[in-house]
Amino acid sequence: MFFENYNSNFEKGVKDKDYYKVAAFELHQATERYYGALQLVHTGYKPKTHDIELLGWLAKAINIEFGKVFPKATHEERTRFSQLRRAYVDVRYKADYKISKADLEYLSGRVEVLRDLTEKHCKEKIASLQSK
Repeated sequence: MFFENYNSNFEKGVKDKDYYKVAAFELHQATERYYGALQLVHTGYKPKTHDIELLGWLAKAINIEFGKVFPKATHEERTRFSQLRRAYVDVRYKADYKISKADLEYLSGRVEVLRDLTEKHCKEKIASLQSK
């Protein structure tokens, strides 16, 4: 649902750039939910945090593949992840928060990778529990 909302707001942002901020918030929410689902399926517990960096570390502890979802090797990669991480608070409380179309396109691609990995690993875990 959050990823669908992201897509809707991204499309609206073509005409009104303020929608890009809302799209960033929705993308953060989607990221948080995918990480939360992974934790819930694998540990039976969903951490009560909005910190997607922490949630990423917890996901990486489940499977190393999650460490590659948001690469941080370059300054641009770190900056883009920071924009996503800050979106949860800054979109609502800081009028100067900005994010570009290109940044959103990059980040949405990374969130799609997260979505697909989450689905794969959750299905595998559920199947292993059903076979016991």
